[in-house]
Amino acid sequence: MDLERKRIEEDLRGVVSGDVVCDDVGRSLYATDGSLFEIWPLAVVRPRTAEDVAATVRWAADRGVPVHPRGAGSSLAGGSLGPGVVIDCSRFMRRIVETGADSVRVQPGVVAAQLDGHLARRGRIFGPDPGNTVTTTIGGMIGRDSSGSRFLRHGAVRGRIVSAEVVLADGAIVELSPCAAAGDDRAAALAAGVDRILEEFRGVIATFQPPSRATHGGYRLHDLDHDGLIDLPRLLCGAEGTLGIVTAATFQTLPADAATAVGLLLFDSLESAAEAALRLLPLRPSACDLFDRRHLALARGTKPSFELLIPPVAEAGLLVEFTGDDPADSGGRLDEAMGLAHRGRSGCIDMRRAEDAFDAAFFWELSRNVVSTLHGVRAAMRPVPFLEDIVVPPPALPDALRRFQEVLKQQQATAMLFGHAGQGQLHLRPHADPRQPGERQRLEALAEAIYAEVAQVGGTIGGEQGLGLSRSPFFRRLFPELADVFDHIKTVFDPVGLLNPGRLAAAAGASAAFELAPFRRGLDLQARPLADAVESPPPVSPLPVLTWARERLAVESDACNGCGSCRSLEVATRTCPRYRENPREEASPRAKANVMAAVLSGGIDPKTLSSAEVRLVADTCFNCHQCRTDCAAGVDIPAIVMELKAAHHAANSIEIDRWLLSRVDTLSALAGRIKPLANWAIANPQSRWILEKTVGVARGRKLPPFTGRRFMKWAARRGITRPSRRSGPRVLYFLDTYARWHDPLLAQAFVGVLERNGIGVFVDPRQVASGMPLVAEGDLDGARRLARKNIRILAEAVRLGYRIVCTEPSTVTCITHDYPLLLDDDELPRVAAATCDAMTFLWELHREGRLRLDFRPVPSRLLYHAPCHSRIGSAAATPAEHLLRLIPGLTLEGVDRGCSGMAGTFGLARENYRTSLRIGLGLVSAMRAGGIEAGATECSACRIQMEQGTTKPAVHPVKVLAKAYGLLEGRSPHGLDGLLTATSGSLTTT
Repeated sequence: MDLERKRIEEDLRGVVSGDVVCDDVGRSLYATDGSLFEIWPLAVVRPRTAEDVAATVRWAADRGVPVHPRGAGSSLAGGSLGPGVVIDCSRFMRRIVETGADSVRVQPGVVAAQLDGHLARRGRIFGPDPGNTVTTTIGGMIGRDSSGSRFLRHGAVRGRIVSAEVVLADGAIVELSPCAAAGDDRAAALAAGVDRILEEFRGVIATFQPPSRATHGGYRLHDLDHDGLIDLPRLLCGAEGTLGIVTAATFQTLPADAATAVGLLLFDSLESAAEAALRLLPLRPSACDLFDRRHLALARGTKPSFELLIPPVAEAGLLVEFTGDDPADSGGRLDEAMGLAHRGRSGCIDMRRAEDAFDAAFFWELSRNVVSTLHGVRAAMRPVPFLEDIVVPPPALPDALRRFQEVLKQQQATAMLFGHAGQGQLHLRPHADPRQPGERQRLEALAEAIYAEVAQVGGTIGGEQGLGLSRSPFFRRLFPELADVFDHIKTVFDPVGLLNPGRLAAAAGASAAFELAPFRRGLDLQARPLADAVESPPPVSPLPVLTWARERLAVESDACNGCGSCRSLEVATRTCPRYRENPREEASPRAKANVMAAVLSGGIDPKTLSSAEVRLVADTCFNCHQCRTDCAAGVDIPAIVMELKAAHHAANSIEIDRWLLSRVDTLSALAGRIKPLANWAIANPQSRWILEKTVGVARGRKLPPFTGRRFMKWAARRGITRPSRRSGPRVLYFLDTYARWHDPLLAQAFVGVLERNGIGVFVDPRQVASGMPLVAEGDLDGARRLARKNIRILAEAVRLGYRIVCTEPSTVTCITHDYPLLLDDDELPRVAAATCDAMTFLWELHREGRLRLDFRPVPSRLLYHAPCHSRIGSAAATPAEHLLRLIPGLTLEGVDRGCSGMAGTFGLARENYRTSLRIGLGLVSAMRAGGIEAGATECSACRIQMEQGTTKPAVHPVKVLAKAYGLLEGRSPHGLDGLLTATSGSLTTT
């Protein structure tokens, strides 16, 4: 950080109580959003209070520095990007302040889905429902005047807002509500200024009436005057932070709908679907979404169930929903809609009705989830969010679609189209490769042509997602008279153009000739070539450290489109547990991709990889891999984190306690040789204090006792430490640290279950630890040494026809994901393909009809937790859950409370102990619930966490299967007699 920015940081820290970020790494996280653009801010402030926001604005005003309010940073139009001070309200200002019978007051950082959940418990809803409710903030929704699919019934934010606390351009904090244009307070002065402009330009404003209820981008001027009162809060909706920064807002809420009916109508052409939508509008649907054939084809490719639902010949589809208080009324209107759609030569080729809430949620995935999978398209030519957000009068929709298709043909372009037909809102995403020379100019020309057709049919742009950086230049060229009125409104609130300049309007004396913002460096051929970015100046550790090519590393980093879905606070999605526990941008998975992209594009000096700032970002990942599962773009964030940690590790010595914990297998082996002393030490408060100070293991963490090397001796006596000579399926059991040193009964139980089902077992005594803790720490040299030893053994077994099976899910992840990145070995693909976890292997046996089902009843009630590494690639029920439900008498309570928070050795460390407990609180609390006798999960670290706040045991599902088979019984203490009734040790609370 240079001296100038250090001075800026010190100045801002002196006036705000929140966070101030001025270093290159921190600024890189705010240089992009969900759009194609990249603008590096001067500084970032994360305010705690409205006074922090005001102090920041006053500081910026004194120096002539622009200010850019930011919510989730998911805008597709570059709404929150700028060269000044970014104010991120999502970090601290996220309280639901007050809830009334029909109103709610919230701070701008509250996430829409959280507000929906809060109101749902009271039988109320907010109303506006944009597609990204799990990440978008209320402040962002105010800035864009968000609506969503159900606009026809619930309207947009401007219809719900009552009042707002706002920081103005001079730093004044004002409470705005509808007020008269007379008085001597600040709100009245603003109302008077607005009233004067409304009167002066009444003709211009009347000329540009919205083409539909969905209105246009920019300031909504047509409905501000109500009985002599100027509705200033309504004016803020759609202003994109250019008039003031909202620090709190009050909204009217709506009663939740009691009845819902959903149907999917499929057509032989896009025009037929649009014409059918017009015929349905008199029936008052709450939603009517339109999809073109590319959208439907994408849906068919995402899920087999969509492939069954949508015939390949479908060229377009309509998703229609009817809601109300009476199920008969809603259902009747849907029946009538289906009849209308199919009447005459309508082009309707198929229709499906949702029979229940599950079907309805599935149909809605077409609108909510399929679009996000566009981000996973890795082809050079891919749909990009550049045009988007067109509004046309609904009666003109069929004509507009024909015009757009003609423009696309003329310009030899391809685009995907979807939108909300009921309100005439369309999202058009052209296929483009912004890296190619001239592609930016081609996109601009395409936008000019499409927008010209929009104006011809009486439409406008920016009706749902704002004008931002991508549409403001075009809006001013399309509607210059209205843009001039915007300038006058801007001057009333912000005469010097301090607040989010470059959008919507220009302040007095400023240039109104807006230019399109620069594309991201990684997408712009004018940026430094990759080789230069990586090799000049020489980085501390040459990138990449892993085996992938530099180009693939760049592509992987650049594949993150900034949509912000990984910032979800919803437990059901799991991504990202570290972000949910501490919701700051550094903790989001996209932050890792942004840092790597900035390094590779030359935005950050590669020497910065050795800095504490990079380590801070990398350390917020504890390798759960849930972002890989949930990311629509499929960005391999764990691999990027491996690169960041390895580069930092190469230039910095590792702290002794982290070095020791990353070698937990070695520590466990040593402790196993002196197990009486080791077990006394982990149970003694004084020795635990010493252990915390030296090794770094939290003294409050309940630790499993050591058992020594009994399993390998048992395996040798059983003759399974040599390759099996038997015919038929054979398994090489890859032993993990926990089963080897803490729970040999688990390994014995697994061998017993395999042999019970006629599977030959081989436990190679030469195998060593997988190295996952070393990978998580960034010590890739140490991990490679272990990987090389194991791959020689595993590859030999695979050549002999063995499957590699592990009882630890993280070991599977290490072998299948990390080893191929660590080693350049031709055997690795075959080894990875042959490797799976124990429960997956047994479930495959069952699906093939080869698993014995002669289970004895197990009359117990278990709480099952699906480990993160068992969910990689699928969030559906795990094989373990399916298998346990086969056991008679066993009652299984599934719990989806997110990650356990242990993440291998992460939860053992003293500095992470309380963070780990906060992440796993839901799971620990569920274990303590009455009626639950024990817990079950495949992950050893998760079992440690499940036992932390209770004396109930947590076991591997393999042990439950072995008990149901009647294996290993009557040989206490090695047997399974007391498996689900034994205590897990003394109760530990913190």
